[in-house]
Amino acid sequence: MSGTQSLIGLLRETAEESDGLVELRPGLSDARMDTWAAPVPEEIRVLLRAVGGIRIAFGRSRTDGGYLFTDIDFDEPLNEGKAPGGGDGSWYVERAGGPGTHHFVHLDSAGGFVYVDVDRETGAWGPVFTFSDENDTQRLAESPHAWIRRTAESLRDAVREADADVRRFSSAFEDSWREPEESGPDVLPVSAADARTSTDPVIRSVAAALPDDGALVDLRDVTGCAQVIFQFPEECRFGRTHGGTVLTAVPLPYEN
Repeated sequence: MSGTQSLIGLLRETAEESDGLVELRPGLSDARMDTWAAPVPEEIRVLLRAVGGIRIAFGRSRTDGGYLFTDIDFDEPLNEGKAPGGGDGSWYVERAGGPGTHHFVHLDSAGGFVYVDVDRETGAWGPVFTFSDENDTQRLAESPHAWIRRTAESLRDAVREADADVRRFSSAFEDSWREPEESGPDVLPVSAADARTSTDPVIRSVAAALPDDGALVDLRDVTGCAQVIFQFPEECRFGRTHGGTVLTAVPLPYEN
């Protein structure tokens, strides 16, 4: 069984065992994925045809007692500039690098925007990142499959620990899911000016394309989760190069 098929199986088995605490969204059609801003590679299509997202219970409604869910949505409306509640979300699309350079997959209750790096030309999906309304960002995983597998394993373990209690389930899931992020190393950014004098040709080439007030961080030798704080006095616009392994940022407003 391929890694993608085993991941799909794990998600389905977890949802079946969960007594409704975990639900899987219907798979997405190729026609739908063809409307996205960058071509979607076959290895991603295989997963998304089977699972369009994951709904995760975190409490109960005071109105009817039903579960309240947070969603991992592989067809997140924010990708089309539609913010939660129907507002304009185009600012967030631009902040993550602009259309076709990323794909949002989760908006968390703490104001985090989780997205996957996307190669505009090939459509390859790379590392998974998150940012908030501050200038800190994290790389959550080195690939979408790694991030989804960690999610699935945390859900499976939480389902088995919770014994159908939604509060116990939500607490156990969050503790497990967030632990690598909380323990990941801090990686220091380098100013564009300093990076232009690097002996590394990759870093020099990235820095050459940045404005003088930009910065970058090299994640090529960093495994797993990592945190970066860009010390700008204002919000910044993120970008990624070399398969998402070099993260860039420039202060907003920024124009191509």
